[in-house]
Amino acid sequence: MTLPSGSLAPIDEHGQTVQTMFDRIARGYDRANRVMSLGIDTRWRKRAVGPLCSHVPLTRDADVLDLCAGTLDGSIEILRARASARIIAGDFAAEMLAYGETKLTGEARARITTKVMDAHRLDVADRSQDAIFCAFGIRNLSDVPRASAEQFRVLRPGGQLCVLEFFRPTRWLTKLVHRVYNQGLLPLVGWAVTGDREAYRYLPRSIGRFYDHAAYAEVLRSAGFVDITVEPLTFGCASIVRAHVGEAQR
Repeated sequence: MTLPSGSLAPIDEHGQTVQTMFDRIARGYDRANRVMSLGIDTRWRKRAVGPLCSHVPLTRDADVLDLCAGTLDGSIEILRARASARIIAGDFAAEMLAYGETKLTGEARARITTKVMDAHRLDVADRSQDAIFCAFGIRNLSDVPRASAEQFRVLRPGGQLCVLEFFRPTRWLTKLVHRVYNQGLLPLVGWAVTGDREAYRYLPRSIGRFYDHAAYAEVLRSAGFVDITVEPLTFGCASIVRAHVGEAQR
């Protein structure tokens, strides 16, 4: 298994800030997520990855890229859903991957390969992946259109992209939750759990600057994706976006 080592130069100053922040909070990241979401994030992740490889025949292994893989919760959940998956867990925060490596035992250690990589320039061959999963990472990218084009490049015909993310709210109820919880309580909870208040001030700011569902879907269409669907979760606090590479597009 490839161990994460060294650092990877981000494409801009924003990327450097995000990379440094996630490396800094790596050891407290999982604990903070469980506390802040009351464990709901694990159910969201399970729902997202359940059908991820359903289009791949059971007679062969499924090749999956877990993008912005962080501490590997997504990779482990993918393997639970598809025991024969071969998973590349990619992230540009090497400390996040290093901490995630400590969770790997048994078959997971053989099936999940970690790789330090930048989502804007994937170190993955063209048409080599059956599926890409990304949980709470797209929002942190400096150039989402460029990253979306990379995702399209590495997927095989019929491949699926699944993004679990906090999108900029458009409904009044979701806006209220964002204002009261994300902007008010979340930075305090994150600070209490990790000791890093600034990192958890970043989260609500990043949601407010990010795309709403419609705008993100248009980015995916421009990259070549088809059959784009959105599934809101927990009153729209998070959403699963699925998009596909058409069989005839290649």
